[in-house]
Amino acid sequence: MTIIDDAIPAAPPRATVGRSLFDFWRSPATKFFVTGLLTLALMIPLWMVLVLTGERERNRDDVAGEVGREWGGPQDLYGPLLIIPFTIKTKDGSNETAIRHLAVLPETLDVTADAKTEERNVSIYRVPVYASLVNVKGHFSAVDAQRFGADVTAILWDQAYLSFAINDISGVEQAALAVAGQKLALEPGTSGEGDLITPTGSVIKMGPGVHALVGQGQAAGGFEYALDLRLRGTGLLEIVPVGRQSIVTLKSNWPSPNLAVGIMPSDRTISTSGFSATWRVPFLARQSPQSWVIERTGDYRFNDSAVGARFVEPVDFYSLVTRALKYGLMFIGATFLTVFMLEVLSDRRIHLVQYCLVGLILVMFFVLLLAFAERIGFGLAYLIAATATTIVVAAFVGTVLASRIKAAIAALSLTGSFGLLYAILQLEDLALLAGAVVGFIALSLVLFATRRVDWSGLGGRLAPAPAVAAQ
Repeated sequence: MTIIDDAIPAAPPRATVGRSLFDFWRSPATKFFVTGLLTLALMIPLWMVLVLTGERERNRDDVAGEVGREWGGPQDLYGPLLIIPFTIKTKDGSNETAIRHLAVLPETLDVTADAKTEERNVSIYRVPVYASLVNVKGHFSAVDAQRFGADVTAILWDQAYLSFAINDISGVEQAALAVAGQKLALEPGTSGEGDLITPTGSVIKMGPGVHALVGQGQAAGGFEYALDLRLRGTGLLEIVPVGRQSIVTLKSNWPSPNLAVGIMPSDRTISTSGFSATWRVPFLARQSPQSWVIERTGDYRFNDSAVGARFVEPVDFYSLVTRALKYGLMFIGATFLTVFMLEVLSDRRIHLVQYCLVGLILVMFFVLLLAFAERIGFGLAYLIAATATTIVVAAFVGTVLASRIKAAIAALSLTGSFGLLYAILQLEDLALLAGAVVGFIALSLVLFATRRVDWSGLGGRLAPAPAVAAQ
């Protein structure tokens, strides 16, 4: 009888197991994933820089608000409206009457505005302000009595008035109104009666502005009007096209306007010396009828139908820093990958603590960018912050890995990363395409450059095979 000895292979020595674990924890693969976790952890300081950027931007907006309170805030000119009081019978069967107000819009509105801008420096912030000459003219047609409705008892023609709403009345330096060739005295407020009360008892707030009584003859029979206005403001000048046919022309010496405040202009010219824009808004493009009762639907019927310009800074560096921070994780990850590849291809090692310090240097790049941009502008600030970061990281890599060639490679890689990030910030529409193409090329190069790397860290050593039992 043959005896088969199924001998159990002897366990490998403890020293061998310990050595394998030690090699595993020091393997490039382990370090690769730990470095990835460190990259994710650096989202915390990046988020703190993002919060800091938002705080500085709010400070800038607060300063602009303070300047606006002293000079004049964003301006919105709404008018003229011909407002005619009339009385109706109440519905309770009594002989009492209630006052209502019919708002009538002009047949034509022709506005010409010339805004001279300048920048006010407050601390480290610059706030664009303007002083404008606004000429408003046009024609009201005769008012048909049928517009008042069937329940009207009396039309108070002698109390009719023209109303111009102005967002910040403190910015008005001078105003002169002429109706049918006669000058009228302007009074503060868009209504001489104060706030109006609806049939349900709610209050319609009549905002800031000016108004003037026009008299019975003009109100009933139609008239020409002309308003000359010297108006100061900050940041925004907006005109509401209230005419059945409205033409608004706005020009300024500001070279970087934002004309997308409502309806886009029909014609525009923008140059380094300023801009000129013209809007032609017909009745069909408006969102309002030619007349309505204020107590029923309110005094404003032109939501999103205004025209005008925002006087914005040519480069809003706060928004650029915010956008750069959104690419911060990708930027740090690409830098870590470069340093990691240089380490793997070297016989020297970089400690994880040193990776952490390199990551914090990269975070400080965004802090430097924000601090310098507030003082000298975004472009030069980016150049200084990027140059300083590249020199520090490349010098560190060259010192630790004892290789000038690897320092030069690190410098070229960082220069390319900074250049790509700047291009993405400038070419917002192509940001996704540029990032995707460059990312794909970079990963492809890493893939082939590491094809001979021993990711396990075992150096080709294999565990001995179990002994075959003797038969």
